[in-house]
Amino acid sequence: MMILFASIVFLVLLILLKQSFEQLHSIIVIIFFFVILQFIFRTQLYPLWQQLATLFQSVPYSKGLLYTALLFLSKDLFCALLKQMEYEAYVSLVTLSIRLTVIVYWVNELATPFQTFVQLLERLS
Repeated sequence: MMILFASIVFLVLLILLKQSFEQLHSIIVIIFFFVILQFIFRTQLYPLWQQLATLFQSVPYSKGLLYTALLFLSKDLFCALLKQMEYEAYVSLVTLSIRLTVIVYWVNELATPFQTFVQLLERLS
């Protein structure tokens, strides 16, 4: 409820700023975006992540799946902001960066099981 109220206040402030300070509007939008994003991550998303990590503690790779989901959620938010600001090239860079981060994470995470699997295949042949 607090986030909804803060969003309404920020929206009214943004409308007033857009009418009076057109050049500063985009900078202030970005500042408000990150303030609200930080608030949502700190108050709602991080506690949810901790609760899900505790709940699925015995499930293999559950923290990695949660980490991947959090990265893709962050990517979607940043890309939406960049698209609104008409920085399409940066959208591609952010998307590439997040995809590479996820690939490197899962390659490191699955390297040992994959090596074990290869060793089992070598024994069978």
